[in-house]
Amino acid sequence: MDCKVRIFIITYRRPVLLKRALASLINQSYTNWIAEVINDDPADHEVDLIIKGYQDERIYLSIPVIKRGATGNFNYAFASRNKEKYASILEDDNWWEKDFLFKMITALSNRPDIQLAVSNENIWSETGDGEWIKTGNYAWNKKTDIEFYGYELKDKCGSAKICNSAMLWKTDKSNNWLTPDDLPVDVTEHFRERVIPHPILVVNEPCVNFSVTQETARSQKLWLWGSYQVLLISSVFKCTDSKTRINLANELWLTARNGNKPYITSLLHTGLSLKSARILWMNASILDIFRYLLTWIKSPLTCYKIIRSPQRLSKHFNFLTSACEKE
Repeated sequence: MDCKVRIFIITYRRPVLLKRALASLINQSYTNWIAEVINDDPADHEVDLIIKGYQDERIYLSIPVIKRGATGNFNYAFASRNKEKYASILEDDNWWEKDFLFKMITALSNRPDIQLAVSNENIWSETGDGEWIKTGNYAWNKKTDIEFYGYELKDKCGSAKICNSAMLWKTDKSNNWLTPDDLPVDVTEHFRERVIPHPILVVNEPCVNFSVTQETARSQKLWLWGSYQVLLISSVFKCTDSKTRINLANELWLTARNGNKPYITSLLHTGLSLKSARILWMNASILDIFRYLLTWIKSPLTCYKIIRSPQRLSKHFNFLTSACEKE
């Protein structure tokens, strides 16, 4: 099992957090790795100084230093054709438990037909003065055992199971898992799930620490998340037959009824966005429709922009539908 792993450390103007991420890598119980540090700011020379300060020949700066953006850097990691059998991403604001690599490689190496594994995560929150608080929350409720995750249709309608800093994958086919480079970082995991081979391996033990930072590269535009929710949901309806759509609509409304009120709005937006998704309106109550109309009254331009997402963002919509058709 002593295979070398290539780690892609992605950083952008966060030297303190970068040091924490690198420390968690250096402290790994599994030591056969090489780390390529991807600096997304060509003007930031501190990254190179930080790397040299560790005097660890396993860690080096990716050259040339290019501004690719978060999504472009993720694609770079998956597209890289290196001799290492396994690879992983560690973003500068996250860090690993000491046995992350050992446990992930152990789990994945015993399953030749599985291409990617993902770990559960501890959720940490940054305070206004730069301190970190462990929230006691996790990415998933289950915290023991290893299982297969096969992705039912409802799983592809707006949520994501994989997390960028919690994955380990086999590199021989990963260059087929790229997403559009101009995709918002908010949905890179959602889009990649459409092209990675299913099932994946889920390690329920939280071996990764995910940080909710005060500053983020994720968009603050309210319409953007709504638009991509519509794309993710409508693309599934586009690729299914009428009977499947009825069953899927029932499942999605069950999810929405279980306390996810914003998802109700997404379902109704989707029902207006595409003819094949009209069935979503059949499950709406009078109260759902009333609240939805209030959303239009409050933000008519935003709502219109969201329901036009399949047309406005046709390149990304076509990516999703093409991925569905290939399954």
